Amino acid sequence: KMKTIKTFSTVLLMFFSAILLVSCRSDNSDNNSSSNSYPKQVSITYKISSTTTSSLLHIGYKNETGGTTDVNNPSLPFTKTFTRTVNQFDNLSLSCSSNTAQTVKLEILVDNKVVNFTDNTSTISSVAYVFP
Repeated sequence: KMKTIKTFSTVLLMFFSAILLVSCRSDNSDNNSSSNSYPKQVSITYKISSTTTSSLLHIGYKNETGGTTDVNNPSLPFTKTFTRTVNQFDNLSLSCSSNTAQTVKLEILVDNKVVNFTDNTSTISSVAYVFP
């Protein structure tokens, strides 16, 4: 059953990442500010906290190389920070799962600014961000 939840979480994470990637693309190339010049090096922080549990079944996130890192049975609160060079339309994603519905807050920060978050009660939660 844990393998099924982990597989489902990974598929769900990739699905939301793909949807966000397609829906957030912009045809506007007039914005040439220095903050949007790519490639660029950024600090990325993932945070997960909960008011109802101190641990989860699984956490998955896009890591330093753009691959996926899986953490099984993590304690909460969870924080992971790293530096990565990104290009326009690169995406970040964070997901978690539990055996029972839990209230969790997932946050993605880029250069110490929250760029996306979700705060809900579910067995599976995810959040993503695409660099504009």
